[in-house]
Amino acid sequence: MRKKLIIWSILAVISVLLYLVVWMVSLKDTIQQNLSDPARAELFIEVILKIFERRTFQVIALVLSSVLIASSTLVFQTLTSNRIITPSLLGFDSIYVMLQTTLIYFLNQVSFIALNPVLNFILSVSLMCGVTIFLYKAVLRKHRNNILLLLLIGMVISTLASNYSQFLQILLDPTQFQMLQSLTTVSVVNIEQRLTLISIPVGIVVVAYFMYHRRMLDVMSLGEDKAVNLGVDYNRKTYLNLIMISLAISLVTALVGPLAFLGIIAVNIAKEIYKTYHHGVLIIGSSLIAIVALIFGQSIVELLGFKTTVTTFMSIVGGIYMIYLVIMEHKV
Repeated sequence: MRKKLIIWSILAVISVLLYLVVWMVSLKDTIQQNLSDPARAELFIEVILKIFERRTFQVIALVLSSVLIASSTLVFQTLTSNRIITPSLLGFDSIYVMLQTTLIYFLNQVSFIALNPVLNFILSVSLMCGVTIFLYKAVLRKHRNNILLLLLIGMVISTLASNYSQFLQILLDPTQFQMLQSLTTVSVVNIEQRLTLISIPVGIVVVAYFMYHRRMLDVMSLGEDKAVNLGVDYNRKTYLNLIMISLAISLVTALVGPLAFLGIIAVNIAKEIYKTYHHGVLIIGSSLIAIVALIFGQSIVELLGFKTTVTTFMSIVGGIYMIYLVIMEHKV
């Protein structure tokens, strides 16, 4: 098992190094022309260093998003005892688009909240966490920890939010709609460095919480009745874990966009590779797999000339893999 972790760690490092230099491959001719001219070489080197600095922040954002999406999906599957669902089913993507559409339509394009990326980010994360915490309190307390009902209500809210957003988008003028597209089409390319700096400490706290309670999660994976008999305050721990999950998914959605299927891919591959129930190993293993998949996928997207986005690529691959999992579960 340790050898497998080392191998995936090496693959993760290779994928990061590949991403840091892949832009040099696409600009090889331009680099050679500028470096051959002494008058432009010094200025060009400064530009290269700035680009390298920006890509370093992008790598940090990608690694952070991968770890958060993998660990939160693993914990969520443990709480639901279902390996083919993801916490993104609660409708974070639709809520994010709904908030941006509301800001643009009612506060117009001069809204300082919409234009300020930090305020917009904080408001988006707060709203998404607030909605999910409200759902937890409204559903879990009254229906004895019925997470499947919580998922059903989350899907209904997601549908309502999508329809509401589509209705307002029809009423926007072309300038407002273009601005809305720039806000809702979150991608790795336009990641704000300030948002990454804000997300790092919060993300570390979330992952540290999951790792600190990894043995408790091992017990909770046995089911509610057995966990309670073994002394776990199941309802309270479920509530706290769901809050951490909502915070993690909110950060990822607002930072790099929806990555719902990445968690399913990483967690299920980790379970197949490591063949263990220990959450400490699975969190590390699934995080490494998610890092390799996301960063390597982004490198491929850039080499192809940005003809698509890594989120679209992950959705296609993840959707196919999810269908495979459903078929295999049915056969079992």
